[in-house]
Amino acid sequence: MRAAIIGAGLGGLLAANLLAKEGYKVDVFEKLPFIGGRFTNLTYKGFELSTGALHMIPHGKRGPLGSLLKELKVDVEIKDSKPEGEALYNDKREILTKKVAPFKTLMKFYAKSLIHKFFGRDFYLNEFQKGIDEFSGKFIDAFLGWSLSITSREILFSKFLKIYQQTMRFRGPGIPIGGCKAVIDGLVENLKSYDGKIHLRKKVEGIVVESAKAKGVIVKNERIDCDLVISNVGHYETQKLVGKDYLGYLKMKLSESSGIKYSIALNEPFIGHSGVLFTLDAQRIAGLNEVTNADPNLAPNGKHLLMAHQPMLTSNVKYEISLGLKDLKRILNGYNYEILVVQSYTDGWPVNRVKAGMDIGVETPYTNLFVVGDGAKGDDIEVDGIALGVLRFGELI
Repeated sequence: MRAAIIGAGLGGLLAANLLAKEGYKVDVFEKLPFIGGRFTNLTYKGFELSTGALHMIPHGKRGPLGSLLKELKVDVEIKDSKPEGEALYNDKREILTKKVAPFKTLMKFYAKSLIHKFFGRDFYLNEFQKGIDEFSGKFIDAFLGWSLSITSREILFSKFLKIYQQTMRFRGPGIPIGGCKAVIDGLVENLKSYDGKIHLRKKVEGIVVESAKAKGVIVKNERIDCDLVISNVGHYETQKLVGKDYLGYLKMKLSESSGIKYSIALNEPFIGHSGVLFTLDAQRIAGLNEVTNADPNLAPNGKHLLMAHQPMLTSNVKYEISLGLKDLKRILNGYNYEILVVQSYTDGWPVNRVKAGMDIGVETPYTNLFVVGDGAKGDDIEVDGIALGVLRFGELI
């Protein structure tokens, strides 16, 4: 049995390893000259910066990605964060626990959860925010901006509830030692041990479908036959490769989420731990993490790497960055810092190809053609959601 994987990002490599483990002959085709897509490192001024996702796994080694890597026997160390998170509110920091939210707000949340469970009533999360305390409302905004690059107007309560349940089950984040690239390198080495192949600068130009069944891919005008085709480029791009519009009216709903990331050099630690610091009073910055508290080798000796993220609330990138920089100037007041890189994620290189909660699953109308990655996630945060999508794909095949 032979499988062709379109894209050597995290989702594609996870699917490739899963198939190789089951005995498939696997070929991964990547149009870029490097492996990992938006989940690897680039070295700049001695700092290990990430190409996309932060050097962080939302649920650490306990969650879906950590468990899948363990199942695949991928050699990567994940250091779980302690504390898992803090909130910066009214210039004061507070460790996040269930007790942070007032009793009245918690009771409202549990009541809404029960109403949804027993009566099926659903609504957008911003409805729930009406009438709750200011801290909890701002925390929801910061959490969504940090973890999903969306607002409460863009996610249904039912979808948020599933993510909340995942967070309560698996808890908070962890840092892969070596950053995102350590995960990618581990997946690549593991795939090689199964004789899997990765072909760089090999753009897939089409997917061969005959009688509603995927039969292969077209690379440089050459047809490569296979038994399975797995796309890591999202449903929208996948249907273009098929040459037929299988999304129909759905494609109008499959909008991407956009965001901006800042990599910041410090001479001394600002956060002091490797958990998330949610910034509740900022205009745009939703949160920060300081990965060098878990892995000092991600920065030159004596330096610290702080990473900040904001959702894009307008389409004006320059305007959004100006607001983010103002936030950072206020948050880091009194600290000597340098903005190393500002990276925007939109227009074909987004945070997610589909906003959280809008995913339509890994299946397509065609037999033996599946979609994985950030365009077909399960209900969880970022790369843990990608892992859930890949696990679902594994169940189907």
